[in-house]
Amino acid sequence: MLSARAYSMKQKSRLAISLSWIGGYTNVIALLALGSVVSHVSGTVTQLGKALGLRDAAQGAFFGGLLASFLAGAVVSALMTETAKRRGWRSKYILPIALEAVLLIVVAQWIPHDGMSVRYAAPFACGVASFAMGLQNATITKISGAVVRTTHLTGIFTDLGLEGVQYMFWYKDRLTSHRWERAGRLLRISFRHPSAQRLVLLASIATSFGLGSVLGCWAYAHWASWSLYFPVCFLLMIVYMDVRRPIADIKDIDLLNDPELRLQGIISRLLPREIGLYRFACTQGNRSHRAPNFQLWVSRVPEHCRVVILAISSFTRFDANAILDLEAAVKLLHTQGRKLILSGITTVQFRALDNLGVAKMMDISNLCPDLEFAIVRAMVLLEYGKSSERDSADEFYAAIAAA
Repeated sequence: MLSARAYSMKQKSRLAISLSWIGGYTNVIALLALGSVVSHVSGTVTQLGKALGLRDAAQGAFFGGLLASFLAGAVVSALMTETAKRRGWRSKYILPIALEAVLLIVVAQWIPHDGMSVRYAAPFACGVASFAMGLQNATITKISGAVVRTTHLTGIFTDLGLEGVQYMFWYKDRLTSHRWERAGRLLRISFRHPSAQRLVLLASIATSFGLGSVLGCWAYAHWASWSLYFPVCFLLMIVYMDVRRPIADIKDIDLLNDPELRLQGIISRLLPREIGLYRFACTQGNRSHRAPNFQLWVSRVPEHCRVVILAISSFTRFDANAILDLEAAVKLLHTQGRKLILSGITTVQFRALDNLGVAKMMDISNLCPDLEFAIVRAMVLLEYGKSSERDSADEFYAAIAAA
């Protein structure tokens, strides 16, 4: 779920719905139990300004600490995700999510039991909760490409107003005064419009956050000391689901020992340096697994590889996020003047690729049933590319001679 950046609107909406409620839930629990909200930076800065204006050192230190904690959470999230990216870790976002669960467990220890006073612990508990919210907000912001925010709603309602006006004008422009019978059909079609999809996404965030606040009040009223364990369980479930289904890695193919190549010795001698061969590899054997980060892999393919062959495993499951990641990788290779050939594509995988246009964007001849066909295709593409370069050079020199 959190192994790669979320590109599709469906993925972004799923993230918003599944994690925004934790922001509202934690915020209201902190307000009821500890006397302060922990996820609203605007409110925190306002309270800090008030404390400084009134020369209230204690309140100034408290709200300054909340602000610093939120910022520290965002910084730690960025450090974790960027370090994971640079080191090639396959699941980059599970560590921040797991850390958030641990932090909420720590905060849960300071929730009052049977009216017990926690005045002395409130600053510490609020700081930890604010750190967790900064961690979550930065992590989901990174995953969604700076589209989804899960711990505050100021920008959400601003965007709702802006996108709502854009959608209304778009609808009005396409609905003439003489064609009101088209209103229902146009309304159904309009849900494909980017503004309409954006409105659904924003509304889902706001609704999820509000629902989390309501659930937090209800849980605190019935199980005060256990109320924060509900989001903890949800976060741990995300971590478990990520660990349960492994992520494949991409390795160089051993030309001499690969079981799919029946003529290993000949191929190893004939294969040009410009052709790179790679295969999916999963550390947990022949188990269903998720696709790796294709863009990260493409960025590490040596520059001398002009045609890249990737042998797909039949156990790989392509979701919408993975397919869009593959599409971005294919576009990156195309801009570099390189070609990608996919080998071992099953019927189910081809349909998944074709539904989102990846198969159409690639030459159908570059989707090969096995590795040997893929190598033959790569040789053809490489020779065609060299022929094109020779023709271009001949035309260039002919032009110079004519001049």
